[in-house]
Amino acid sequence: MLQKIIVSNCASENFFELLDKNSICYIKSLNNEKFNNNYNDHIDLSILRIDNDIYIENSVFEYYKDFLKDYNLIKVDVSDFKNGETVLNVAKNDKYFFHNEKFTSKEIFESLNLKREYVKINQGYSNCSMICFKNHIITSDEGVFKSLKSKNINVELVTTDGIILNGYKNGFIGGTCGFVSDDTLLFYGDVTKYQDYDIIKRVADEENVKILFPKGEDFVDLGGIVSLWR
Repeated sequence: MLQKIIVSNCASENFFELLDKNSICYIKSLNNEKFNNNYNDHIDLSILRIDNDIYIENSVFEYYKDFLKDYNLIKVDVSDFKNGETVLNVAKNDKYFFHNEKFTSKEIFESLNLKREYVKINQGYSNCSMICFKNHIITSDEGVFKSLKSKNINVELVTTDGIILNGYKNGFIGGTCGFVSDDTLLFYGDVTKYQDYDIIKRVADEENVKILFPKGEDFVDLGGIVSLWR
């Protein structure tokens, strides 16, 4: 199946060349003016895919609708929520979803809860803070790490040091990457430059996941990549 993804429009030329070389079909994000200018290009604030449903923030709906026409598209107006930036920023794998129900809509929560077990965490920016493999979680948030540890979920804690996020001292690990298939994890930057690369590599090897990245690029947080491979 053709790999299709949505990525930040701020990614490097080398990153897009890597996608072309690997025949990965992509669309660049449209800045969402409802969000902070430092990260309004981050696609995981504007789009959430739950199986065959894709929730899209209504300000950018028209831009994405043709690229996503094979899915059931649902508009969401994040202006209706206290912190709209967290509404669609949900972390998940096939077994669990990680969020706090007060940070999202009832409809989204119930949709996720149909096929996945809810794991409550205090971090509203859940997807920003986590890489969700099938059997392991990697997080750069100590609170998330403690919550998952207490539930006996396989979780590894990594540093935020060295993750570049525009306007901030450090970024978050979930915003550096995204799965483009069951067995390929794509990073915006050179993950081998990262202090805790050894942890990521070990977990990826245990999960039989290949790591794909543009060599030599800064290790940046540009928001979690949204993938449409299945």
